[in-house]
Amino acid sequence: MGSIAGYIALFIGCFLEGETSLIAAAFAAHRGLLRIVPVFIVAFAATQFSDWIWFLMGRFRGRKILLKKHKWKRKIIKVDGLLKRYPILILLSYRFIYGFRTVLPLVIGMSRITIKKFTFFSLLGTFIWAFIMSSAGYFFGAFVEAHLAWYNQYEKQLILGLIVIGLCIGSVIVFLENRKRSRQTKEA
Repeated sequence: MGSIAGYIALFIGCFLEGETSLIAAAFAAHRGLLRIVPVFIVAFAATQFSDWIWFLMGRFRGRKILLKKHKWKRKIIKVDGLLKRYPILILLSYRFIYGFRTVLPLVIGMSRITIKKFTFFSLLGTFIWAFIMSSAGYFFGAFVEAHLAWYNQYEKQLILGLIVIGLCIGSVIVFLENRKRSRQTKEA
């Protein structure tokens, strides 16, 4: 059945980031720690929840957000141009564009794209994304199992090491962002 904590972690991970969390959970599903269908459903739901929050923020508060997020301005101008030229392609593929996952739904919300159109393409795009990423993680687990026999001997240590490395990287990023904000506040 899988651990409820694992599915909660997956939801939070997919809500905040996406790919890495889903691939890791699908890998865990192959190892028997979670089940692949609930992994897919949780990832789909978390991603939709995240996308809709950003879309609605763009629809109702987009201009105010732009005034506060100066570093997003260049990205938003670039995305807006792409959205005008290739709306269907952007609507289907924005989850796959690293670094734009939160900005794109925000810009889409600020655009003239209807809620109906966003809903259709968001559901379809999320389904495609979740299917590809969960399949990649699951089949990566099969590859590891078939080709890396030594992995079984050190599985727990490797997973713990990856978690620690991820937490360290996340902590450094948060520290640097806080330091940057405090410098900007002092300058202002």
